[in-house]
Amino acid sequence: MSLIKRLVTTVHSSVDRTLASMENHEAVVDAALRESREAVSRARVRLNRLEKDGKQQRNRITELTSEVGLWNERAQSVAESDRPKALACIKRRKACEQDLELAKAQAIEHGRIEQRVRDSISESTNRVQALQSQRNQMRSREAAAQAGKIVHSLDGRLGTDVEAAIERWEVTVGEAELLTDTLLPVGVDCDDFAAEFVTKEENQLLEDELDSLLTSGGGKNE
Repeated sequence: MSLIKRLVTTVHSSVDRTLASMENHEAVVDAALRESREAVSRARVRLNRLEKDGKQQRNRITELTSEVGLWNERAQSVAESDRPKALACIKRRKACEQDLELAKAQAIEHGRIEQRVRDSISESTNRVQALQSQRNQMRSREAAAQAGKIVHSLDGRLGTDVEAAIERWEVTVGEAELLTDTLLPVGVDCDDFAAEFVTKEENQLLEDELDSLLTSGGGKNE
């Protein structure tokens, strides 16, 4: 029994290796396409968020630019009457300028990241479209190859199985045709005008035969 178990285990292992080596190419490509589309979708969601953040940063730059100008005007308006207040306005203006420079630097870096994501999405979309086109082409080629294989196999069998089947089919149809012809009534091709004369002539023959029989029978009685 141990020998049989070892043989069964060996066979199962061989089958498992064979199945593992078989690859469903279309399934692999479809999985890659599905993962690529999902990645592109996630990247687009991220890009939308980046674009919103970029818009907020640009709005912040606009606000800080306005504040710099505003504090500068305030400093000028109170410089003669209240110099300490004017100096405080200048201090506020300088703080806004620092925030403005930082916001501009962040906006530049944010724009670079946003552009990289946008370029990546465009490249990934092109790759997905190319892969999808290749998959469709391979499907068509595979279908054509399978059709050609079937036709080639059929051509190889035309001299044997297929021709024999056609001959048997022809014999069966021929027997059915003969049976149909046999079951047709006699004179089926005659028209009604000719059939009337045939019937009358047959009846006359029967009458003549009956008269002959009666005559011959009467002679014997005498």
